Amino acid sequence: MKNYLNNIAIFCDFDGTITKRDTIDSLLEKHAHSDWEVIEEEWRIGKIGSRECLEKQIACVENFSSNDLDNFINEVTIDENFPAFYQKILEMKIPFYVISDGFDIIIQNIFQKYNLHQPATFSNQLSLINNKLTTHFPMSNPGKCLVAAGMCKCSVLEQQKKNILYIGDGRSDLCASRLANVLYAKGKLQNMCKEIGREYIPFTNFQEINNHLFN
Repeated sequence: MKNYLNNIAIFCDFDGTITKRDTIDSLLEKHAHSDWEVIEEEWRIGKIGSRECLEKQIACVENFSSNDLDNFINEVTIDENFPAFYQKILEMKIPFYVISDGFDIIIQNIFQKYNLHQPATFSNQLSLINNKLTTHFPMSNPGKCLVAAGMCKCSVLEQQKKNILYIGDGRSDLCASRLANVLYAKGKLQNMCKEIGREYIPFTNFQEINNHLFN
């Protein structure tokens, strides 16, 4: 694996992969009115795509202050093994990208909270103005994206010239995982990969990935 590391770029999902829980679900559970769960079910059964789902769900958060954001960020926890893994990646100067169908201000604030170097990030955008959250989807690709995602991960990976090492856990990672040379999967992504016959390396935490890559 060491020779392979000379020509890779690492793309890593955020929610449920770096964080222990999906941050959007946590936000909605605490701050949104209950309609968000109806919208979630529409997404789960494939009635709507993830961009429409996110847009409608965030609209269910009707009043959200800067203090609410700070308190929310304080409650989010990450895999305890991620900082050591990430530091190793930085020391080896391996290109590392967070690629997420979540939101930039959450990702940025979590990395800041844990005193981690801010990574290059591909994600949706979320603004907070006058206690109102507003979504932006600058990297959507409605004419191409098979799952109607807010952030079309495949479009990003298709531009990559290095070998792709992908790390993910869920539905938003499935299409992108098909483009990976090496795939580390946990959670729901493992079951999805089994269904389509996609090879993957199972993991439960970043210490396992660290051991597999560098030992």
